[in-house]
Amino acid sequence: LEPSHKNGPPLNSHTHLDAFPELSLRIGRDGILRDVESAAGKSGFDKEILQGSHIYEVFPDKNADRIMDHVNRAFESGKIQTFRLQLPMDNSLRSFEVRMLQAMGDEIVAIVRDITWEELNKERQKNYSRELESLVKQRTKALSEAEQKYRRIFEHSGAPSIIVASDFTIIMANPRFESLTGFSRREIENKKKWIDFVSSKDKKRITRYHYARRADAGDAPNEYECRILDSKGAIKHIFIKVGMLPEPGMTIASLIDITSLKETEIALREREALYSAILEGYEGWIYSITPDFKLTFLNEKFTRIIGRNPLGEICYTAIHNRTQPCPWCVADQVFKGKSVRLEMKYPFDERWYYSVNTPIRHVDGSISYQAMIMDIDDRKKMEEALRKREKDLRKENIRLRASSRERYKFGNIIGRSPLMQEVYELILQAAASDANIIIYGESGTGKELVARAIHDMSERSTRAFVPVNCGAIPENLIESEFFGHKKGAFTGASADKEGYLDKAHQGTLFLDEIGEIDINLQVKLLRAIEGGGYTPVGGYELKKPDLRILAATNKNLESHIRKGLMREDFFYRIHIIPIHLPPLRKRKEDIPILIDHFLRTGNIKEKPVIDDKILGSLLAHDWPGNVRELQNVLHRLTTLKRLDFTTESMGEETPETPGQQENILKEPDTELLPLSQAVQAFEKNYIEKALAKNRWNRTHTAQALGMGRRTLQRKMKQYGVI
Repeated sequence: LEPSHKNGPPLNSHTHLDAFPELSLRIGRDGILRDVESAAGKSGFDKEILQGSHIYEVFPDKNADRIMDHVNRAFESGKIQTFRLQLPMDNSLRSFEVRMLQAMGDEIVAIVRDITWEELNKERQKNYSRELESLVKQRTKALSEAEQKYRRIFEHSGAPSIIVASDFTIIMANPRFESLTGFSRREIENKKKWIDFVSSKDKKRITRYHYARRADAGDAPNEYECRILDSKGAIKHIFIKVGMLPEPGMTIASLIDITSLKETEIALREREALYSAILEGYEGWIYSITPDFKLTFLNEKFTRIIGRNPLGEICYTAIHNRTQPCPWCVADQVFKGKSVRLEMKYPFDERWYYSVNTPIRHVDGSISYQAMIMDIDDRKKMEEALRKREKDLRKENIRLRASSRERYKFGNIIGRSPLMQEVYELILQAAASDANIIIYGESGTGKELVARAIHDMSERSTRAFVPVNCGAIPENLIESEFFGHKKGAFTGASADKEGYLDKAHQGTLFLDEIGEIDINLQVKLLRAIEGGGYTPVGGYELKKPDLRILAATNKNLESHIRKGLMREDFFYRIHIIPIHLPPLRKRKEDIPILIDHFLRTGNIKEKPVIDDKILGSLLAHDWPGNVRELQNVLHRLTTLKRLDFTTESMGEETPETPGQQENILKEPDTELLPLSQAVQAFEKNYIEKALAKNRWNRTHTAQALGMGRRTLQRKMKQYGVI
């Protein structure tokens, strides 16, 4: 059915109202519908038809007259106008309750609520009451004739029913009453009293009804609700219809179990009270909007801040006084179903706020946007103050450490020469920043020690320091080692494994021999450290690491770029602060304190005597293996009681120095060593010479010795060759 109308389109009859929809209308004095809003989004009215139309254009004449009459009353009296309407919709008459209140001088707000269901229930209840009344009359007549007639009615009654005497004794009970209470008729009839079933909270009221009805006082209702207890002590809510029988003091009562309805009603009220308490107890501000940015809810605190209730207005205008959506707005993400949490500094008051923005999914599939905002300015200022204090203390610490110009030991780095003082200064500067560092130096100069010193003095010192020897990783495993892999990604991947980037998250990744990294891996590493992230082998999750790169090399990386072995963009990404470690031959003044350090910190039972001759030989040597070679020479001096230098450096012969001609296989002054020990001593010495010849590059040394790199590393570890 479509309602009559004047010069306008009919009401939409293709949709229907849900259980409790709310329709908000703003109506002017002239009867124009200025704004239409449905909080549930299912009012059944077409907003585009209603908005801007006149009352008489969209409602039947009779209803339009009533609406305009109440509109005028609302303006005249300023009081709330409440009335009901019936409108033909969806091939049936729908009932609506309308509440009107003057909102402004020339405008009222009308809230329309669908009460069709309520009216229908009332009508059904009346019908049921009439049915019960008719049934009571029938039973009264039957009971007056004979007990058997009562029995037949009771046996076939669809509702639980009882006959009660003036002393509350239950004379008869039907099978439905048995099912309701859990007691048998044998236990009930002439043995139990009706008042015994009634809950203690209702007994006083039911007793009053019972005696008032028999005294014909007229104040005992024929229909009411109460609570009873079943055989297990469970409370049941019932609706009861009572009628007097011809027999003196006798009543017949029919009951309806409304427990589930009452429990649902109570649960809804409890939930509403809980949500209301949560919303109003929240320390911050809460509001919700529709996809077209119209406000549908504000908690009381937010309304007080704004100074009025701006429901139905555009949020960015009502809240922020803007003509366009806010640049920080995340509504596009929320309306896609995503929850967004963010901290921001509000430009108008320069205060920090924390915002939780979540979607509200309605039963019709539509989505609203809810924002919960809290002022966190005090907390942010405290955090900023703590960070500034920490930064100032770190800078002060670095300044105090830098003021000691005559350092001979810096962490585990030993040296007092001017060249090392410059290195220490660069380490301090590097530690104070979070920039990527490249450390240049020959093998054995202590590049990893420098990297560790930078990490230990940086803000990342509490996080992991992950050293990676780029030249020692098999080519087929290099991506798995760096980025990790998922179980089953390849043969042998029996479990998920973290990569170096995972382990170094929020810490420091030290890439030794960075010149050995394949150019294809350089692309992926560059993307990862520039914020593009990486994906584990065999996985789909994109990870974005927070780490600092410290790199080291003994090669000319610019030459690598020219040869196409290194990408230029990768080079400049890691080459932010370069540190050049001097070889030992250029800082020989540090040799005495290095000797003292190694002899003092080594596990040496009997320290050798370093006389002028030995010291002169040590100072005269060119040290192609740098500090590592010096440490090994001192180790041999301690164990073999003689000074033994390697005789080759960078492929060229070096001048012999005193004691250098002694060979490890020379017959010792004491007894001969066992053959196995002699072979091991020779192998160790030979490996050390090969390392020195190849400037301690393990890859080149392994190739020269005709063995695998891992075999070389195992033997170096076995013989204590550092």
